[in-house]
This record gives sequence, structure tokens and C-alpha cells, in this order.
Amino acid sequence: MRFVASSNFPARAMPATAASQISVAPNVLLDGRLALFHERDRWLAVADLHFGYELSQRAAGRLMPLWGMTSIEERLRELIAEYEPRRLIIVGDLVHDRASGPAAAELLARLRTLCEVIALAGNHDRHVAHAVDFEPRWETPEFVFQHGHCEAAEPGRIQIIGHHHPAASVTDGAGLRLKFPAFVQQESCWILPAFSPWAGGVAWKDDGLSRIWLCTPRRILRVDRSCAL
Repeated sequence: MRFVASSNFPARAMPATAASQISVAPNVLLDGRLALFHERDRWLAVADLHFGYELSQRAAGRLMPLWGMTSIEERLRELIAEYEPRRLIIVGDLVHDRASGPAAAELLARLRTLCEVIALAGNHDRHVAHAVDFEPRWETPEFVFQHGHCEAAEPGRIQIIGHHHPAASVTDGAGLRLKFPAFVQQESCWILPAFSPWAGGVAWKDDGLSRIWLCTPRRILRVDRSCAL
């Protein structure tokens, strides 16, 4: 398995420091900052923020810096400012556990001054269901958003989910190995990368049927099975 670099997709003017952006379907752009944007419907989708992971670790007695929370909000603000979406869809696991509830509610309030925000319930979000209003799913004529596994009963529509934290690695002949978050496209099921900077990611098995896109800080790479090692 090898990886090939994608070319940037010039859908709109982007600042020189912006991450890579490519078209992965008609009207749909993948941004290297771990987000998906629909140009016509103007939704921006991210998944698995696990906002407040540091607070959870501190509550357990592990001193961790709070830069992850800061970087999550900064990236979201950058994406909203550049794409100007009608709505931001958080596809589950807004929080890590109950320690993050108040901070996550405050984050949503700040983001809602910028655009509509729809928070879908993930398995971690049960800890703060009393403090945050979650929706089980959100849909359009073309897409269904929900956190967990893709269901078979959505004919004619693509399901967009989170939860799995897909990732893949780049290696070289000298033994260097770098793992990056990945966006996975199956025929009727797309899996978003985890937005959290703390998510290590789970290696996604290449079955030859999926398209796997690696999101690196400067470019997006596609797994290419046709290339020889």
C-alpha cells in the first residue's frame, strides 16, 4: 500500500496557511482540518471532538495542558469563518465524559453566535445529556448523519458517521512511520475522522472497496492500492 498526494481543489479563496481541500463527491469538500463541507447545502460536519478530555484527565489526577480544548475551538472558528456554513453538524461525542459538560455547553453557546449548531448524540455524550440538548440524527434528501454504525435501511442516501476514529500510516524504507486521521468513503457510508487532537486513531483496514483519505497538516493523501510497495 502506498499513498498519493491529492491536488488542492480551488472551490473558494482560501488563505495561504489553510490546510488542503479536495472534492470527494459532487458539492462535497474534504478539508485537511478534519471537516467535511457541502457547497450547495452549506453544512459543515465534524465528529468526535471529545471536548474537555484534559478536564477528564485532571479529574483523575493526571495533570494535562489545556491546549487541546483551545485548538478545537480555534479550528472550528477558522472553518466557520472561511466556509460561512448555514449550520455546523457535530456528529457525536461532543464531550469525553461528565467532567467536560459545563465547558462543552459554553463552547456550543459561543459557536451558536456564529452559525446554527446541531449536536448529535454519541456514546460519550450520555454523560452530559442533562446539560446539552442532543439530536439522535440529522438528515437531508441526500445524507443521513448519526454517530454510530451505518444502518442498512437508508436506500438512496449516504450515511455520514463518526465513532470509529479511522486512521492510516505513512511509512518509508528507513523505518519512519507516521499515523494520521483518515476520512473513509464506502459506497453508502462515510466515516469522519476524529476532530480531537488527542484521538490516536484506529488503523482502518483497506478492503479495496473503500476510498481512504489521510488528513495531514499540509495536504490530503489518498491510499492507492494500485501502487507497488
